[in-house]
Amino acid sequence: MKNIITSLMLVFSVYSYSQTEKETDSVVETTINALEEIVITKKKVLYTQKSDRLVFNVENSIISEGGTALDVLSRAPGVVVSQDGDLSIRGQQGVAVMINGKLTQLSQKELANYLKSTASSNIKQIEVITNPSSKYDATGKAGIINIVLKKPNSSGLKGTAFTSYARGRKNRTNSGFNLNYNKDKWGVYGNYSYTFRGEEERKKFNQLQYTDETRQTVSSKNHQTSVTDEPLTSNNFKIGTQYEISPKTNLEVYVDAKIGRYQNIADGRNTLFNAMNQLQFDAATYNDSKEKWNDYTYAFSGVHKFDTEGKTMSFDFEYETSKFRSNQFQSAQNIDPASMVEIDDRRGFIPSQLRVFTGKVDFVNPLKEKQSIEWGFKGSIKNNDNPSIYEYSQNKEWITDLKSTNHFEYKEQIYAAYVNYKYQLEKLNIQGGIRTEYTAINILQKTMNEEHKDDYLKWFPSLSLKYEFTENHAMHASYSKRINRPSQFDLNPFRFYDDSFNYSQGNPNLIPEITHAAEIGYAWKSAFMATVYFNKTKDVFTEVYVYNPADNTTVTSQINVDKSYNYGVNITNTAEIYKWWSVNTLLNVFENKFMGKVVNTEKIDPIVTLNMNVQNSFTITETWKAEANAQYQSKSNLGIYERDSFFDFSIGISKQVLANKGSIKLNVTDIFNTNNFYINSVIRQTSIDKRYDLDNRIATLAFTYRI
Repeated sequence: MKNIITSLMLVFSVYSYSQTEKETDSVVETTINALEEIVITKKKVLYTQKSDRLVFNVENSIISEGGTALDVLSRAPGVVVSQDGDLSIRGQQGVAVMINGKLTQLSQKELANYLKSTASSNIKQIEVITNPSSKYDATGKAGIINIVLKKPNSSGLKGTAFTSYARGRKNRTNSGFNLNYNKDKWGVYGNYSYTFRGEEERKKFNQLQYTDETRQTVSSKNHQTSVTDEPLTSNNFKIGTQYEISPKTNLEVYVDAKIGRYQNIADGRNTLFNAMNQLQFDAATYNDSKEKWNDYTYAFSGVHKFDTEGKTMSFDFEYETSKFRSNQFQSAQNIDPASMVEIDDRRGFIPSQLRVFTGKVDFVNPLKEKQSIEWGFKGSIKNNDNPSIYEYSQNKEWITDLKSTNHFEYKEQIYAAYVNYKYQLEKLNIQGGIRTEYTAINILQKTMNEEHKDDYLKWFPSLSLKYEFTENHAMHASYSKRINRPSQFDLNPFRFYDDSFNYSQGNPNLIPEITHAAEIGYAWKSAFMATVYFNKTKDVFTEVYVYNPADNTTVTSQINVDKSYNYGVNITNTAEIYKWWSVNTLLNVFENKFMGKVVNTEKIDPIVTLNMNVQNSFTITETWKAEANAQYQSKSNLGIYERDSFFDFSIGISKQVLANKGSIKLNVTDIFNTNNFYINSVIRQTSIDKRYDLDNRIATLAFTYRI
């Protein structure tokens, strides 16, 4: 069945390319607005190509309804989500995430939980920006993903209420509302959402340990399995107000809150065999991790217009405070009665307190009729306090584990300034700029009474050109330099236990990745776009692992590899095959090539990877719409790991009700349960195979009502 669907997907793609002579956009939904005697029909497209970004219009997608922000990101063009919620663009990791144009300060795990708890009904667009201008933060070697949330701005009382129920292996629900009221110079808005996400994952880890690095003779085999129950509950709300002081000045104040809890309960088994396939160790494992967090952001912003020629000043100040608590319990009991190996129970108390202050000021100065300069400043101050306590049980007493217990404090300051020049000729648009960022880091290991300081100044130029041959034909080229800094968790050398046999460890010697990215592309109207891109990264982050057969444990950490190359071709095609059927096709072919010594391995073999997404939209009647989305990705490499191919086929249908103020949508994602995460690696004397059977096949019924 998988091969049949893949073939159909390819047929849709080829057929859509043959239709590019038609002057159409992707028709997903049509709205008609009556203005006196004039009727304006506006086509809502699914994907929009701009000069510096590809926009995924989430509110026009039926399949995206009733899910979470993380679900939607997995269907964004060129974006792939790992089993841990880590994001990549065009096969490259190191992605910066913004919410409404503001960079998030959360860790990878905290960001994944936030995205899982954000209802897709609140999302308007997802912007994939691969080569941002110097106006944006330089962080994120693969580029920036900007999640644009809905924010009604029409006069009077407007809003939306939504609710949904979904079923995979567990139940999932989310409900909420968005309201705003605008009158004259004043407006107030707010939203609230409640999310419960039940999830069950099935994991299998297999490791082979060899006698030497020739890997001719096996010395031991380790097999681990587990089934997890992962309920997540969150309450997110935001309230704000806008006021027009004068026709030239607007101010805005808001409070944004995220409150949630998450639990990961895993029952598993760990079995070890020797070279003669004789049982050496057999244990039942149990892990219970309870997490709670609350995050509050207080923001004050404004825009002032100096004159009618476009000279403006905008400012934005934010203070974010976040508390995170994790209580862990891990145990393993021998199943083999003949075994004399004793395994101590473990527990951990892992709190953290994050405080971030961010402020920025931006100016736009028109020089002449077709020239302008953008410039501005930004500063951010971050403090993360992480006192972690691990204990193990011995003789019915809990004893502090000094190898893991640690009080870690991370302080970071980043100050930036930029200037960006725009010049529009008759057919040529030029945008060039430079950004400088000064970074100061202070790491304090209070347990060991060790302190590490570092500071550096980096320059980040950017350039983009767009030439319009005619109204329908255009080419663009762009270049940018970017940085990916290690997080505080990447730098913390103490242990973080996933279970009794697997833990991760930070590397305080990690240095930032620096990327040079360039691309050139061609566009025919909004129907066909093709881009060739090339990225070179120095001091690449790469995950490595070491297996210790003495205690049957595996430790993972990060190191810097000399350099890597990421290059490929990206094609987007939009076509209307019939008035009732339109097709969006996204094709990306890329290769990652790593250079440098990785745990006694001189290189990692590159893999040519194909990623293809075909979105079919059907207009059945004026009130009935449908979608069918197929995505396929061939084998790819993620550092030392090789990821198997995966396939996703999802469908959805919607019906407008209640005088078109309401809509009912039904969708089923990953119908054939083929979108899984399988990775394997062979380095040194160890081979490892990890198989995550994800909870991706979800049926969702959603209802939305517009006030």
